[in-house]
Amino acid sequence: MNITVDTDILIDFSLDKDKILTELFVRQSRKEVNLKINPIIIAEFLTDQNLKSNKTKEEKAFQLLHYFECIDITTKEGMLAARLLREKRIPFLPDALIAASCILNDFQLATRNQKHFRKVPKLQFYSPDA
Repeated sequence: MNITVDTDILIDFSLDKDKILTELFVRQSRKEVNLKINPIIIAEFLTDQNLKSNKTKEEKAFQLLHYFECIDITTKEGMLAARLLREKRIPFLPDALIAASCILNDFQLATRNQKHFRKVPKLQFYSPDA
């Protein structure tokens, strides 16, 4: 199973408020899941306010990214994201690109912010209970 880990999950982990990522790392070590991110998630994570003021946290953030496969954003994702925005299925461009990437690659999305994505058809959410 391929899972895209959204920015909020990475931020929680970096703040020691993790509820999901540790379990996903265990599942990845057992080869049950493959954890993915994309350039949008990387940019959002590395510009988080909590990292800017703390060099140690910033270095740990860079190290954390090595546990994920980065999937490029393509023209197809851009076109689907534009459609989702035009149809008002999602309010923000970064989230539209993340959703489009998940849909077109058949990845589940691990996020706490499901409300941002709930109107997106065909988007599958990761559930720790599944």
